[in-house]
Amino acid sequence: MATRDENEKSLFGVVSDQLKSWLSKVRDVVMAPWIKFKIQPDPSNVYTTQDAWNASVDTILTEIGKISLDAWSQASDVPPVSRHAFVMAELAQVRNLLVRIPDEVHDLIVAKIIDTVNGGGDNEAVAQAVEEVLNWTGSENWPNRSRVIAITETTRAYGAGTLGAGLEQQRVTGKPLMKRWVNEHDSRVRLTHREVSNAPIPLSGLFRVGNSDMMYPGDPSAPVGEVAGCRCDLIITDGSHG
Repeated sequence: MATRDENEKSLFGVVSDQLKSWLSKVRDVVMAPWIKFKIQPDPSNVYTTQDAWNASVDTILTEIGKISLDAWSQASDVPPVSRHAFVMAELAQVRNLLVRIPDEVHDLIVAKIIDTVNGGGDNEAVAQAVEEVLNWTGSENWPNRSRVIAITETTRAYGAGTLGAGLEQQRVTGKPLMKRWVNEHDSRVRLTHREVSNAPIPLSGLFRVGNSDMMYPGDPSAPVGEVAGCRCDLIITDGSHG
């Protein structure tokens, strides 16, 4: 069974490969007006690659699903249920978040075009600026984006898998279980996560995180500011141990 660090590294590789391949497709269609007619690149063409990105998301989700099963196995002796209703529902929410990345890329391109035009740039300058947005090499933007996705989704997968294991164990044994939110206790932990109570709460309970209620670290229903890059853990307990 892979460790959390190994799972995160593996997911980073999958995300990087998929994002790099998709960005190449985006570049081809967005830059086509410039390449063919020397007119401004068309950011709306990003959406012609949505189906390709959706397929990439499915590949990424397969890896995330494997990680959630590893988390389950580490959290409980109850055999993993590959299509456990709770875990599947959480993964469906994750998919809904990841398929929106074309919106993010579209907005980046539009902002770059506006900035360049407002700065007096001609079509060639605009084309060069858009190329920079879509270029994987020569910039840490996309590798960093892949890294943040890998960290965030590994935390989500561990949270969902761990809680799913707890819910199934509670169902099978009939014994009420509790959960605890545990942060990394270092300078990178955001204040709102540092302030989450370490006291165990029921599995169905909600942690108060800043102004949000969350089921577990990485909860996909929470605001991006509370989940992006989060490395916190969820621990299942019988409530008799602090």
